Amino acid sequence: MADTDSLSISKLERSLSMSGFACEKAIISGKVPESLFHYPVNGFKGVVVLGAGLDDDLKESWIRRCRKSEAVFPVLVVTQAKRRDSLMKFNEAGMTDFICLPLRPDELVTRISLLIRQVYPSDYAANVFRNGPFVFSRFPNKVLRDGKEIELTVKEFELACLLFGHIGQPLSRVTIEETIWFSSENELSRTIDTHVSRVRNKLDLKEEHGYRLQQVYGYGYQLVEV
Repeated sequence: MADTDSLSISKLERSLSMSGFACEKAIISGKVPESLFHYPVNGFKGVVVLGAGLDDDLKESWIRRCRKSEAVFPVLVVTQAKRRDSLMKFNEAGMTDFICLPLRPDELVTRISLLIRQVYPSDYAANVFRNGPFVFSRFPNKVLRDGKEIELTVKEFELACLLFGHIGQPLSRVTIEETIWFSSENELSRTIDTHVSRVRNKLDLKEEHGYRLQQVYGYGYQLVEV
């Protein structure tokens, strides 16, 4: 995503990060760096978001140059209003979709999720897995139980996926720390316990419901099917 200042970027990033999307940012002020016209291109799988603060001519030029390189990634343009002339130019240049200010976080997440499903269907399908009554999916992060969505934070979702991806296998604290928090520090111990407790309660992982999330003394945690 690219825009003219950190505040504008943060507004775009916040709702996306909370939904599990990884975001790379480019703040463009003053002279436009030539690198903006070369990144991202081949091999990139994601959605490019061009913020409302960027000049319309810059947006159009960037989209055109990327399309000439045969890049297939979708481009979402954030615009101040439905300015017909500008939107026509963006569309002719190869824009995939647009969204108008004021920015509504839920709409932004939904638009990007739909673009990912449309442009990368196999990648989306590969990030959906089921176990019993649960369905886990990404883009954005979502977990359903018997068709009903359960609200989890980003870390809780990652922990739940890790546990369900290793049912019957004990997971050490070090593995959990390095996978979810990308570190292995002692002060994370209580954080892990807290997140395990929240996942257990939110997903209702009880024996009468077919699961047991148990502590492995001196080692870590294990999710088992009963």
